[in-house]
Order: sequence, then structure tokens, then C-alpha cells
Amino acid sequence: MRHSSSMKHPFSKTLLALLMALCGASPLLAAQAQTDELPPADQVRQHILAHPEVRAAAAALQADQADADRLKAGPHEFTVRLAGQQRHTSDTLSDGLIDRRRYTETQLTLERTLRTGNKARQDSIVGEAGVRLAQVRRADAIHEASRSLLRSWFDWLRERATVNLWQEQEKDQAELTRHAERRVKAGDAARTEWRLQEASAAQTHANLISAQAREAMAKAVLDTQYPGLSAAANIELVQPQQRDYPADTGPVVTQWLTERSHEWRMARLHAELIGARAERISQDRSADPTVGIYAASERGGAERVMGISLSLPLAGEARSAAERQALAQRTEAEQQAEAIHQKVLTEASTAWLTAQSALTAWQSQEQARQRHEQVFKTVVRAWELGEYSQSDVLLARRQFMETALAEINARAEARHAALRLKLDLHETWEFDDE
Repeated sequence: MRHSSSMKHPFSKTLLALLMALCGASPLLAAQAQTDELPPADQVRQHILAHPEVRAAAAALQADQADADRLKAGPHEFTVRLAGQQRHTSDTLSDGLIDRRRYTETQLTLERTLRTGNKARQDSIVGEAGVRLAQVRRADAIHEASRSLLRSWFDWLRERATVNLWQEQEKDQAELTRHAERRVKAGDAARTEWRLQEASAAQTHANLISAQAREAMAKAVLDTQYPGLSAAANIELVQPQQRDYPADTGPVVTQWLTERSHEWRMARLHAELIGARAERISQDRSADPTVGIYAASERGGAERVMGISLSLPLAGEARSAAERQALAQRTEAEQQAEAIHQKVLTEASTAWLTAQSALTAWQSQEQARQRHEQVFKTVVRAWELGEYSQSDVLLARRQFMETALAEINARAEARHAALRLKLDLHETWEFDDE
């Protein structure tokens, strides 16, 4: 018994050290200096602006700017017409002879169709509306690329935190296995406890291998789409805080999210563009006249002719049908914009509730983790005193690990929801003005 007692005292200190290391490996670490776990903004900016969809939207904006210039210049251009002909004459002279002559005659005409009324102004309005829509589409492409990066980033951080947790557990399990072996050899425990501990250590190693594989896949996604971004060192998940969320009420935040929604802005601008085009098509019911001047040389230059020409198409049923079609399309675009407004309003309200519920879920999960940690400490102390078996320690540890892993997932989702909300409110990663 004296030998057993002498073994318990140093073993107690060792277990206490292991327990402190285990708790130190828990997700709630000391407060970190950084305020968030996002990658450097300058690197994010480079990747976002180089994203294929963003570059495609930028090219589309250039195309719409060129189209606006085309509309401003108008569809009509000067037309030059050159005509040539041969004139043959047969005149009967007084002596009865026939005087036959051949003359070369030419005619040069310069003409252009003119936009009447406010058509030129309306064409400019259509072009400007198209440019504004293209600008918002580019901003939306930037925003969606930022959302995608944020999701991939937090997927990687979650897997990385999980790997770190299992790595710490593997170290602790190896130490516990050694101490279980010492206890068996000292006669303080049955050999079964040693075997159970070895099995638990093997399972921990297997879990670590699986976690490393998931982390490698998440990192591969980042490295493929955003090369070099995962090289940022010492970035870990931080604890969610209420201050990470807007201090305003849900309805106010919902209104902000709706007003700043690119999707709704695009829908409104699309409706404005369709409406401007419909107005322009309605104006085409009055046809544009074509005005020209011409000069002709006849009878070999013996006669010179100068004149002005005017032609005016007569509007038919095709123009009326085009106008009806344009007006129907304008109504369609307006109703689609209203439907998108309702959709965005619903999504904004859901985003606010999702962010708040994610924070609450993490707080509850963290409380559960802390309680299981306390239970695990109690079981370890009881095992140390011989009141519990190794299986009780393994059960308490497994329950603690389940809550610790769930806390990591809840923390990642809460942090992602908070930063996604800031992103949708245009309070972070604002590259729209590039």
C-alpha cells in the first residue's frame, strides 16, 4: 500500500498537468490580439478582382459603355450615292438627216436620316441606363466572389481548428497510455484499462487522419481558386461576440440589407432600362426622314443640276406591334423587380435571424462544452482516487470531445454569419469602386 501511495502522488500531478493541457487545447483559448480571422485585405482584393466572373463583368461594362457611345452617336450615318448613265439622242435635222449623239451623265448624292423629336436624348438615356446596370452587375460579381471566398475560408479554418484539437488530443492520449501502463505494472489497475486506453489512443489517431484529410481538401479549394491565400500564418477562429453584430434592431438591419442588395438594384435598373427602350420604340412610330443634296451633270456637262431630296417611310403595323411588345416587356420587368424586392426582403430578414441564432447556438454549445469539461475533470479525479474505472474516463472524455468538436462547428458558423452580415452590409471587403 505504501508503494501504491507513493505512486499516486506523482501520478496525481501528472494527471493534473495532462488535464490542464487538455483544457488548454479546448477551443476557448486566451484572447487573441487580432480582431478577426480574415486574410489580409490587399490579398483578398487581388484575388477578387482577378476572379473570372469579375473580369467578365468588367468586360461587359466596357461593352455597355461602348454601346452607350453608339446610341449617343445614333444609328444613322451619311450616305454617298454616285450614279452614272449614258444618254443617247436622235434628233432630226432640218435637212432630214438624223443627228445621233451619246452623252455621259453623272449624279452625286449625299444624304442622311435625321432623328426627330427627342429620339437622340432618349437614346442617350437608354445608353446611360445600360452602363449603370453593368456597373451594378460588376459590383454584384465582386460581392458574390467575396461571399464564395468567405465561405471557403471559414470551411478551411473550421477543419484546421479540428485538426489542431485532435493533434493535442493525440499527444494527451499518448501520455495517458504511458501512465495507464505504469498503473498496471504498479498493480493499481487491471490490464484491461491499459488496453482500453490503447484503443482510445488508436481511435484518436484515426480521427486525426480523417480531420487532416478534410483540412487538406478545404485547403486545396483555397489554393486552387485563391493561390497563396492560405499561407497567412497564425490565423485561427476567434470567439463570436455580440459586438460583431449591428447594434440596431432587426427591422433596421433588414432594411439596410435590402437597400444595399445588388440583386434588387439590378432588378430596378433592368426595369428602368427596359422602360427607356420601350419609350424609344414608341417614338419610332413617327418615322425619321432622310434628307439629301445632290448634284448632276447631264448632256456631257452641258446641263448642271443641283437639288435637295427628302424621303419619309410610312409607319406600318410592324412599328405598332413593336411598341406593344416593348410596353408588355416593360410591365414584365417592373413586376419581376417587385418579385425580386420581396425575395430580397425575405432573405435579408432571414440573414439577420440566421446571424443571431448562430450566435445563440454557439453560446449554448460553449456552455455545454464547459459543463462536459467540468464533468471530465471530476471523473479524472475520481479515477485517480480509484473510484471510477478507465471506461468511465473514456466515456467522459468522448462526451467532452463531442461537445468540443460541436463547439468548433458552431463557432465557425457564428463567425461566418457575422462576417457575412458585415459583407452584405458593405462594411468589409468593399471593392465596388475599383
